[in-house]
Amino acid sequence: MKALLLFIGFVIVNCLWGGLSHAYAKSTASLDKMQLVNDKLWMYYEEGSQLTAEDILTKYQQNTLIKNTNGRVSYGFTGNTVWGVLAVELDTYGVLVTRIAKNSPINVPFLPLKIEIDNAWLDDIDLYFFENGQRKRHVKLGDNQVHSARFENARMPSVFYRFTQPETLVVFRFSSKDPMTIPIYVGPPVVAKNKTTENAYFYGALYGALVILLVYNLVLYSYLKERRYLLYSLYLLSFLLFNFTYTGHGFWWLWSESIFLQQWLLPALMFLYLFSAVRFTIEFLNTQLYLPKLYRCRKYIYGALGALAVIIVLIGSRSFAVMSQLAVLTTIAIWMLLIGIFAYRNGDTLAKFFLPAILCGTGGAMVSSLATWGLIPYSKWAFRGIEIGMVLEMSLLSISLAFNYKQVQQARRNAERDARLDPLTSLYNRRAFEDLVYPIWEMGKRSNKFMSVMLIDIDWFKGINDKYGHDMGDKVLKKVAEEIKGQVRGSDITFRWGGEEFLVFLPNTRVHYAKQIAENLRVHLFTHDINKFIRVTVSIGVAGTSPGEEDVNVLIKQSDQALYLAKAKGRNKVVVWEEDSEKEKITKRRN
Repeated sequence: MKALLLFIGFVIVNCLWGGLSHAYAKSTASLDKMQLVNDKLWMYYEEGSQLTAEDILTKYQQNTLIKNTNGRVSYGFTGNTVWGVLAVELDTYGVLVTRIAKNSPINVPFLPLKIEIDNAWLDDIDLYFFENGQRKRHVKLGDNQVHSARFENARMPSVFYRFTQPETLVVFRFSSKDPMTIPIYVGPPVVAKNKTTENAYFYGALYGALVILLVYNLVLYSYLKERRYLLYSLYLLSFLLFNFTYTGHGFWWLWSESIFLQQWLLPALMFLYLFSAVRFTIEFLNTQLYLPKLYRCRKYIYGALGALAVIIVLIGSRSFAVMSQLAVLTTIAIWMLLIGIFAYRNGDTLAKFFLPAILCGTGGAMVSSLATWGLIPYSKWAFRGIEIGMVLEMSLLSISLAFNYKQVQQARRNAERDARLDPLTSLYNRRAFEDLVYPIWEMGKRSNKFMSVMLIDIDWFKGINDKYGHDMGDKVLKKVAEEIKGQVRGSDITFRWGGEEFLVFLPNTRVHYAKQIAENLRVHLFTHDINKFIRVTVSIGVAGTSPGEEDVNVLIKQSDQALYLAKAKGRNKVVVWEEDSEKEKITKRRN
């Protein structure tokens, strides 16, 4: 529900922003920005392409054209030729117009203005400039013109024209197999340069953010070798290439002399983006575990997309390619949302990041689509909704992958920890001894510290198992482990040494202090019933080092010998290893 509300809010905010931006643009006319002049156009829609600019001028003079009062920008897919007539009145654009005397001719300075169509994918754009009913200039723009043949070296189709008459008529002709979106901006050179700079900052930030995310996740993949990081990187890269193409950057910078690449790379990269989105969704959400039926059908989904690609190639129509893939893109966006919901309901923790991410991307794409089709007021921010939404989507997906990385690392640490723990008592096992004790031992040797060891054995444990069963024996072991852990100090390290034996390593501890701790532990266990039926006693062997002792294994062996002597003395005893006397006693007993 939160994700749904986020999605609805994102769409509403973008729609409101688009409407407000459109209203503001209509209410302002100044030299500080390029003006969107679509609301000043007189429009004519021709079926086919038979009319000339002079024909349209005649219709304009006969008042048979339709005033574009609502400022419509987008017309969707249309086979019609769209004509527009703009009367450029210089004083409208802030030019001071003066008369030398009453009824004298208007004194108009020469004023260059830039006319820009803010859409990089239109095929044919023709601009005709008429002064006093005479055609003065004809400019051809659009994707069917290589950049070397254009009048301006710019990403968007544009032209500068020096206006010398109080009113100059500009006739526009648009024809394209792509969605017909024709935002027309007019402004002086300085303002046009500011707009170019603004766009450069926007796309610099956009591509910079996407490249950083791409490199970050490729590095994670090279380190972890987890396929979802690679698939996410491919998904991100496909969108980056797709955006780089349809915004006109690719045609401007890389293949400026290839019309074929400009017109066919867009549907090709759109297909790559669709395919990588589907592949990433299936792998990212771990559908093999959470949506096994979908995972088993994945090859059929990939096959259907491949079949679409074959059909597009066989038909060979760019309009069909773009229209079909836009329909598939909408379907896949809804499909990704549904898959995310099902995965979340089935317990996939990553789905809680996936859902709001896809909602942002889908919301941005929807706003851009609505603006392209003319269903909401056009504004440059609504038109860029897909880019803003995708940045948010990619950022959230990167956060989710970082969360996944954290989970993987935590699972790895847990596995390493569990490998060092005894599963019954949760004490460290022998495998952990070397990792935990050896570093402390070596540091103690260099610092001339005293260290001690207690080796603890439960008395008559075999009898407990025989009389009460192994389940009771396990309970006794767990309880004794808890009591030992509770009685020793926080700096001491306790191990289950094997069977019913426990070892406690006491750093920075002289042997007589270790003996006192051992005695306290023995008395505690002797005076506390493990349960209502069993009283447990322990025998404890204690050994300690002098500063600079060479081998911890010697200390353990000494504590083992002291433990043997404690049992020989009748059990429920604490015995401290004393090298000369204890060795002699043990030798006599063993003989």
